[in-house]
Amino acid sequence: MTFLHDFHDLRAATTEVISETFNEAFSDYIVPLHLTPSILEQKMKAENLQRQWSIGAFNQDELGAFILHGTDSQVKPQVLYNGGTGVIPAYRGQHLIQKMYEQFIPVYKRQGIKKILLEVITSNLPAIKAYTNSGFSKVRHYHCYKGTVVTHKTAENISIEKTADPDWQVLSTFMDQEPSWSNTIASITREHPFTATWQATLDGQPVGFISVHKESRRIRNIAVHPGFRRQGIGSSLLQHASGALNGPMSIINIDDKFPEISRFLEQAGLGHYLSQYEMAIML
Repeated sequence: MTFLHDFHDLRAATTEVISETFNEAFSDYIVPLHLTPSILEQKMKAENLQRQWSIGAFNQDELGAFILHGTDSQVKPQVLYNGGTGVIPAYRGQHLIQKMYEQFIPVYKRQGIKKILLEVITSNLPAIKAYTNSGFSKVRHYHCYKGTVVTHKTAENISIEKTADPDWQVLSTFMDQEPSWSNTIASITREHPFTATWQATLDGQPVGFISVHKESRRIRNIAVHPGFRRQGIGSSLLQHASGALNGPMSIINIDDKFPEISRFLEQAGLGHYLSQYEMAIML
């Protein structure tokens, strides 16, 4: 086994190399993952993943492990988001995640980073151990759902229309939970036009919305105005989007502290399929 000690950022790594390494690292993952270069580019744009803030472990020119980091700002970022960590099978057992963070956390601290965030599947005990050993702590417990939408109660007298220019200042006030990184308004905006947003309107007033990544049919966010809930608006939005995109849907990272959202999704036919922890380290 060749031991990797050459850690540096990914500015010189092509999208093709990163996607090939990603796919090899995730070939035996709990949830099957395969990213084409174009899907990886979409992910990097939506989550603001930046090569200069990401880390690679190299054997000469071969990328053996990586951590992809997104930033909360293009100018002076204070938060990094780990949007993907992987080690290809040939280089496992070397504690590379811990070693990469050991080398780069002091660098990030000097560059003004205050916090690093990540998500990890609750059953992925080796990864949780690696992150814990690197100083991360669990901060939120998420649940993820997927399935074919079945609706029971839909709203009357509302109109649902796709909008290319949502009024996020208004729509964001409908949300109860703080969304995880890939479900934020900023990520949805960056992901356009690969994500579609439909808005529900009643008597000229916006009362709800749903945003969905069109190719994967993953719901990025869905919310209803607090004053108009339990009237079937959320179900109508789900039904409309699933009909427009014609297939099963999924949503990730519903905060455990908001069980009413989970109940709504389960009643709409989306079954729980895994849970995640959000972990963070303060620098």
